[in-house]
Amino acid sequence: MSLKAEAVAAPAPVGYEQGIYRFGATYSVTPSEDALSCQSACADNEMCKAWSFVAIVGETPARCELKRGGGKLERNPAATSGYSPTHEAFFSPVLEMPTDDLLGEDPKAETLRH
Repeated sequence: MSLKAEAVAAPAPVGYEQGIYRFGATYSVTPSEDALSCQSACADNEMCKAWSFVAIVGETPARCELKRGGGKLERNPAATSGYSPTHEAFFSPVLEMPTDDLLGEDPKAETLRH
């Protein structure tokens, strides 16, 4: 009997959007080794709300773009983007539960009261 270890992909860090490029309000572009270092650079900079790491494409070196806003998203297999953990609430959807006012009253309920 052979016990063979299978490779298990580690889950992406919180805020990672693999295969996504974020447009908008880029204020810093620097060379970067990987998406994790780009995410860290954003987390360490209070102005940064989002980031995009673009891998080497042809002759163009890999880069990290720090952004003042989230911008429009576009699919790009060479990119990994995300948002700063310090601004997570800015990008997290807020789910609001409907109130009774929005639901309205059940007309059958009125006839049952009489």
